[in-house]
Amino acid sequence: MPLLYLSSVTDAMGLTETARIQERIDQTVARILTRQAPNGAFGLWRAQSGDFWLDAYVSDFLSRARASDFAVPDLAFRQAMDNLKNRVNYAPDFDDGGEDIAYALMVLAREGAAAVGDLRYYADVKGGDFATPLAAAQLGAALAMYGDQTRADRMFTIAVQKLGQRTGPESPLFRVDYGTDLRDAAGLLSLAVEAGSNAIDREALIQRISDSRPELSTQEQAWSLLAAHAMVADPTASNVLLDDAPVEGPMVRRFLNGDAPRTITNNGSTATSVTLTTFGKPSEPVDQGGYGYRIERRYYDMDGAEVTGAVALGDRLVTVLRVIPAEETGARLMINDPLPAGFEIDNPNLLRSGDIRALDWLKPKQAEHTEFRADRFLAAVDHRGDKAFELAYIVRAISPGAFHHPAAVVEDMYRPQYRARTASGQLTVAP
Repeated sequence: MPLLYLSSVTDAMGLTETARIQERIDQTVARILTRQAPNGAFGLWRAQSGDFWLDAYVSDFLSRARASDFAVPDLAFRQAMDNLKNRVNYAPDFDDGGEDIAYALMVLAREGAAAVGDLRYYADVKGGDFATPLAAAQLGAALAMYGDQTRADRMFTIAVQKLGQRTGPESPLFRVDYGTDLRDAAGLLSLAVEAGSNAIDREALIQRISDSRPELSTQEQAWSLLAAHAMVADPTASNVLLDDAPVEGPMVRRFLNGDAPRTITNNGSTATSVTLTTFGKPSEPVDQGGYGYRIERRYYDMDGAEVTGAVALGDRLVTVLRVIPAEETGARLMINDPLPAGFEIDNPNLLRSGDIRALDWLKPKQAEHTEFRADRFLAAVDHRGDKAFELAYIVRAISPGAFHHPAAVVEDMYRPQYRARTASGQLTVAP
């Protein structure tokens, strides 16, 4: 989503990657359309329907892509819009909800396909019943697109009030709209600025986003970048100096390890926040650790005996990943188990209970999605409760030698502070 708008940022970073961004978005559109069901809806991992909010989010991306002159097939896009209109028309009434309806109405309004009567009804009758600040803001954005700034400002005010009520810890259960309070704050800022609304305190929202935790989910990252785009759509010279030279536009720079020291100076009269993000690989082995979860990785031979030392070339092993929540919770989890270079996945299927008699004690979890890649195993799992669950698959030792064994990781896809890893180590495959 942010790639549609951030050419100015890539230019500021000295990255002339326009062709690569074009290719990336084209590939994304093609991949998304493989997950479109015949009724125009979209599935998270495959072509299916049922998730109204996801339909609106994907349709939002396709709508923004078309507006930015990227190629989106007319038939697929028309089916997506028809699906949103049908879902809005048959949506049930609500007293605390409506996240999907508000999002769909905003996307339809951008395309001139929303019914103005629906917008006014939801604003006048159900305005205070939307469950999240983002939903209220999206309805406000839809009204602004139709020129009803008075109702739009009222919905943005409701969104601000709802966000102000969210001061305690967030629920340990995942939200149906894939969101968090931080995502909602960024979305509110983005939509209100685009709508030209003065009903929000921009500086307060900027500060709330800037003071957020360091780990951001993809939703939080995307909407934060959209908010940044809205704020710098017409960038002016700032008071920041880089090596004593004025910085024009957004100050986004990339520094490489070993570069000469650089000096950043605030030449203005007010404080300016600078965010530094570092990327790299651990130079030393990492220990087991995490927050909210624990993950364990064990290997067993085909007779069910645990394997802890060297393995022989050609041996087949059962990899068992066990994830233990620290509390009663609910999450959409991603499990990532990188393979050591001497292993390959032998059979691209999750083991089921009873597949191997000696391991009939295994009670594997049903995954929403799995990928068996050349260098890693990936699984998406929806899990509620405080009980541990297991995943199992078979690997084969294919190359002799001593190899680095990367840590396996479990991460909440929408609350990335909830994550855990095993220890990394060494694995030896004997000739």
